Amino acid sequence: MATVPYTEKKVDYLDAEVTGGNDTPAGAATPDTKHSLDEDQPIVDFYDLPLEERRAERKFLWKLDLIYVTVAMVAFVFKIVDQNNIANAYVSGMKEEIGIKGNEYNWFTTYFNIGYIIVLYPSQIAITHWGAHWWLPACELLWGVLTCILSIVQNSKTVFGIRFLIGLAEGTAWPGNTTLIAQWYLPHEVATRLAIFNLAQPIGGMISGVMQAALSTHLDGVHGRSGWRWAFIVNGVCTIFIALVAFVCQPGMPDRPNPLARWYLTDKDYEIARRRVARVKRKAHKPLTIKAFFGAFKYWQLWAIALCWAYGYNTVPSNFFNLWLKSLTKAPGVKKYSVAMLNYLTVAGQSCSLVSLVLLLGLSDYLGVRLPSLAIHTVLNVFSLIVLIIRPKNEGLHMAGYMINYGGLPGYLLPCAWAATYLGDVPDVRAVLFATGTVISYINVAFIPLWAYPASQAPNWNVGAKFYLGSMLVTAVGFVATAWALRWEERKKLRAQGKEVPEPKWYAFLWT
Repeated sequence: MATVPYTEKKVDYLDAEVTGGNDTPAGAATPDTKHSLDEDQPIVDFYDLPLEERRAERKFLWKLDLIYVTVAMVAFVFKIVDQNNIANAYVSGMKEEIGIKGNEYNWFTTYFNIGYIIVLYPSQIAITHWGAHWWLPACELLWGVLTCILSIVQNSKTVFGIRFLIGLAEGTAWPGNTTLIAQWYLPHEVATRLAIFNLAQPIGGMISGVMQAALSTHLDGVHGRSGWRWAFIVNGVCTIFIALVAFVCQPGMPDRPNPLARWYLTDKDYEIARRRVARVKRKAHKPLTIKAFFGAFKYWQLWAIALCWAYGYNTVPSNFFNLWLKSLTKAPGVKKYSVAMLNYLTVAGQSCSLVSLVLLLGLSDYLGVRLPSLAIHTVLNVFSLIVLIIRPKNEGLHMAGYMINYGGLPGYLLPCAWAATYLGDVPDVRAVLFATGTVISYINVAFIPLWAYPASQAPNWNVGAKFYLGSMLVTAVGFVATAWALRWEERKKLRAQGKEVPEPKWYAFLWT
C-alpha cells in the first residue's frame, strides 16, 4: 500500500492544527522520567532539522506506515467483514435456514453493540497498563475464533450470545488503534493515517459483499454447508492469521516499545518517534488511574468532540440498503435482484465511502484544518437523507440517496483529528474521549434503529431517515460551535504563554 510522503508545513498562530490542548488536570498522565527531556524541546520545523535527521525521520515514517498502519487496516478489514457478514448472511439464506423471525435480525446487531459498548472503557485502561501490542492482537485472536463458531449456529438465541462475545472482543480494536495513531503521528499527518486505517470500513464492506456473493454461488452446499456458513469460516480463519501477524507488527507506544517489533523498529526509530511528538508538545501515556479517568470527563473538549462525531456521520440508513433492495420486484412475486446481485450492489455503496474518506480527510491534512471538509460532508449527508425521506419513484435516484449516505465516515474521523491536535498534552483525556465518542455512537446504533428502522416495516419505515436528518442539522451547528471554541481556547493558551496574538479576521474561526 502506498503511503503519504512526510512533509511538515510552517504555520503561524492561525493554524491551530499544530498545537492544542489545555493544562494537565489533576491526576492526568505525565511522561516517563527517562523521556521527559525530549518534551522540553522547543517546537522545531521539520525543515530546520539537520539533513541526516530528516532522512532518518522519513525512513522511520515509511516503515511505520507500510507495516503498522497496513496490518492494522487489514485487521480492521476483517472486523468489518465480520460485522457485514451478518447482514449479507441474512439475505443469503440465513433467515430461512435458522428461522429468524420479526425483529430478531435487529437484535443481532444490538447484542453485538451491547458487548462492544461494555468493553470500551476497560479496554482503553488496559492499553495504558498492559500495552496495546499485547492486548489488541489477543482480542483479535478471540473474535476470529468466535466468528468461526458462527458457522455452526442453528437458532437465533445462539447467535445472540456469540454476537455479544464478539462485540466484547472487537470493541477493543478501533479506539485502541486510533489511540496509537493519535500518539505516533503529528497533527498534520493524523487525518491521512486515520483515513488509511479506516479505509478498512468500505473495503471490508466490499470484500464481504463479494465474498458472500461468490460463496453463495460456488460453495453453497459443499460438505453440506450453506454459502453463508462458509463466509463465517473464511472470515474467522483470516482474522486468526492477521491477529498472529499483529503480535509482531504492533509498535506499542513511543515510550513503551513492543519487543516483538524490533525486526522493523530500532532503538533509533523509537528515539525519533519520541522527539517527533516532543516537537508538538505531546506527552507520553502512563497507566490510567481512577482519578485521571474521571478527571477526563471535566474537559468540555471531550464532550463537544465526542458528540460531534457520534451524531455527525449519520450512515445508519445505509445499513438498511440491502433490505430495500430485497423488497424490489420486477413482477408480482418475482424478486428483482438475485442474492449475488444484492451483495454486489452494496459494494458500490462502499466505494462511495472509500472515495469520501480519501478525498475529505486528505483535503483536511492538505489544508491543515478540518471544518471545510466537515462542511462538504454535511451538505452531502443532508442531501442523501432528504432523498430517502422523499422516497422518489425514480429507483435510480432513490438508490443514489443510499449510495451517498454511505459516504458519511469523515463525519466522525475529522473530529478525531481535532482530538489528536488539541488534546496532545493530555493523553489520558484523549484516550477516554476515543472511548466516549464510540460509546455514544454505539448506543445510538444499538437502540435508535430498533425504533427508527424496525425490520417489520421494511422498506417503508415510518421514522427512518427523518430522525437522522434532524440529527445532522443539529450536529452541523455543533461542528461550527466546536471549531469556534477550539480556536478561542487556542488563542487563550497562546496568550497564557506570553505570546502576542493579533486579533483575527471575523471568519478565522472557520479555518479550524
